[in-house]
Amino acid sequence: MYSLRNPRGFVLTAIIAAALAVPLAHAQDDLGDEVKSTDKHDLVKKRPVKVVQMYPDATRKDPDIQATPGMAKNIMQMHALVDAKNNDEAIALGEKMLADPKANHFDRAAAYQGIGYANFGKHDYAKTAENLQDCLTENALPNNDHYQTMLNLALAQIAGNQADTGLATLNRLAAETKLDKPEYNGIRGRASFAKKDYASAAQALQKSVDASAKPDQGEQQMLFASYFELKQPERAAKVAQDIVHAHPDDKAAILNLAAVYQQAGQPDKAAAQLDDARKRGLLTDAKDYRGLYVLYSNIKGREKDSIAVINEGLQKGILQPNAEVYTALAEDYYFTNQTALAIDAYRKADAASTDGEAALNLAKVYNNQNQAAEARAAAERALQKGVKNPSEARGIIERASGVAKKPGKKK
Repeated sequence: MYSLRNPRGFVLTAIIAAALAVPLAHAQDDLGDEVKSTDKHDLVKKRPVKVVQMYPDATRKDPDIQATPGMAKNIMQMHALVDAKNNDEAIALGEKMLADPKANHFDRAAAYQGIGYANFGKHDYAKTAENLQDCLTENALPNNDHYQTMLNLALAQIAGNQADTGLATLNRLAAETKLDKPEYNGIRGRASFAKKDYASAAQALQKSVDASAKPDQGEQQMLFASYFELKQPERAAKVAQDIVHAHPDDKAAILNLAAVYQQAGQPDKAAAQLDDARKRGLLTDAKDYRGLYVLYSNIKGREKDSIAVINEGLQKGILQPNAEVYTALAEDYYFTNQTALAIDAYRKADAASTDGEAALNLAKVYNNQNQAAEARAAAERALQKGVKNPSEARGIIERASGVAKKPGKKK
């Protein structure tokens, strides 16, 4: 009897958001999609009697310098343009301020800061880092603005693939302010993740996630990916479970959880996650369905579930009626003793195939059913289309033709 099943060797691929953009910090110290300077440069107007110091223990003293007369309006306008995402206009205004011979260090620092934030809005992290470094070099803004700029510089450097430089800037910030905020662990984790230093990334990101009442999903994803790369499935699963719990309709998070279950040798749990997503309409493309039906097919006794998934995918038009899909369906039918349906599926696979592999499998089924004529025809077709192991097809033809060589007599 000829064997049909060949291990498919399928491994569920985790969808990991590895290329996450690192946003600059808000004045409120969170990581968001926009950038704003501390106090919106209210310091260029009449300042309140008491300013809340964000870095009270900083070694640097606030410089006693303010905007030149007439420049305050430009500074406020530039930052309003940044907030409105009119980045090119903000950059043009900032460059005009820098070209003014009357501009003092404060004016220039504010201009560089605004240009840097506008360049971040354009995703030009290299220019952002250059501009913010120039802002710090002017050394003219109050501590709140100066050190917020330093934090944003670290983030821009990390986003611009300068992870080591960004970490050095962040460490400088912590040292000069004598303040190592919990959020800095998240930034360190992002930098280490960018360097593919997954052990350091996991350590820092875990601290950040643990310290937050509402963890950042991007950090959670990188923490999951770090544990996944480190082959620590139990920890990866815990993070993935937390993400799915918080975002139950996030397909990528569900696929990640399924992947780590499979990595941990728990295919039934992986299949349960994917099947629940299917029932809720979250599996929407052929790759999703293939992941589930192959997973089911490789779990002993779950071939019928694989059949149901394939047929549903075909009926919905998510799976295309191609050789791969029909071959998978035929295998599952055959190993659930539904031979007639297996033959029909192999025929469809053969018709859709450019090689003879499906025809050879069909010949094997016919041969095992003692349907010699059909076996021979399928095997001949397999040879005509081309197969990896033509000797199998020839053997079937010989047996079907009744010309198999008899054993020689012993001498």
